[in-house]
Amino acid sequence: MCDRKDSELPKTLKHKHPILVVDDEDAILNAFNRILADEDYEVHTASNGLEALNKLRTAQRPYSLIISDQRMPLMSGVQFFAQAKNIFPDAVRILLTGYADTGTVIDAINKGEVSLYFTKPWHEEELLFHIRQSISKVEILDENRRLIELIKDKNAELLELNKTLEDRTKKKTSDLFAQAEKLKDSYKKSQIILEGIVKTLSKIVETRDPYTSGHEDQVARIACEIAKEMQLPEEQITAINIAATLHDIGKISVPTEILTKPGLLSDLEREIIKTHCKVARDILVNIEFPYPVGEIIFQHHERIDGSGYPRGLTGDAIALEARIIGVADVIDAMASYRPYRPALGVDAAVAEIVRFKGVAYDAAVVDAYLKIHKNTGKKKNNQVMYN
Repeated sequence: MCDRKDSELPKTLKHKHPILVVDDEDAILNAFNRILADEDYEVHTASNGLEALNKLRTAQRPYSLIISDQRMPLMSGVQFFAQAKNIFPDAVRILLTGYADTGTVIDAINKGEVSLYFTKPWHEEELLFHIRQSISKVEILDENRRLIELIKDKNAELLELNKTLEDRTKKKTSDLFAQAEKLKDSYKKSQIILEGIVKTLSKIVETRDPYTSGHEDQVARIACEIAKEMQLPEEQITAINIAATLHDIGKISVPTEILTKPGLLSDLEREIIKTHCKVARDILVNIEFPYPVGEIIFQHHERIDGSGYPRGLTGDAIALEARIIGVADVIDAMASYRPYRPALGVDAAVAEIVRFKGVAYDAAVVDAYLKIHKNTGKKKNNQVMYN
């Protein structure tokens, strides 16, 4: 398990976040009030799902975090979350269970879109860490939405300026050049904001899983080299770069102990890992990228023969961008160290994609990478480096 430090989380919050805790045991509700007493949160409690839903519907402002027990009278935690997600879809949802029930947890993930789950009794420090981290995630997403609205406003301003450019040109040529410079500056600022959003989101996973630090950047570099070798348009290469940089952002919903587990994963843990594709798409769907970034990431674990996930797509039903990122992801993952195995090296990665060329991996994508590897790849510490 990675060493968690308070420095990984923001020191101050932008506002007092409302949190709702739902449990039919007073002892549990009292425990949460005690645990969160020193935190700058607005804590609300409910003893059952119906009471909690009523509080959600009458809330003065959206809840940032909702924590619910699974076994309760009137309705279960899964049933409660299935309705709660429709009231406050952006709230982070955490399920508490008194026993490890694989079916219940998977049901909660699918129906209630639960981000995390804890089995009772829990470790207070671990629980508090994840609560803080969840609130941090909410603030990042809020800031991203604010930046997107800013971009929309700027684009609206640019459109309005474009409508009047013709008349301004006739009246005053010098004004035309001045407005053109303003447009250029606004576009550059919008690009900087967009790049900042991408980098901010990309760092979220790295702060939780030190073993894959730099993985997304390396995958992006390899994927873009492949795209250039395939002579794809610049716009498509840009889309691949953004999607590859964010391809693992969905792992913010995966418990850290699973991400850093040194041994083999259980069936349940593998199912939880697989949800990161959908979580990534859900996070990015509200960001109006000029490219289908969310859908590309949603497909990056699909395979040509239908053996991938989450939808088992085949052949050309998988976006070309996703096929490229899928190959780049395998290459870097196999060549790099992971907590459950040592680095296998580039040669093993090349052997993997060659063995399953045209079966799991797109043949044209594999051929493009092999050409890069042969002509410009240099081996250094068993990792591919490009000039």
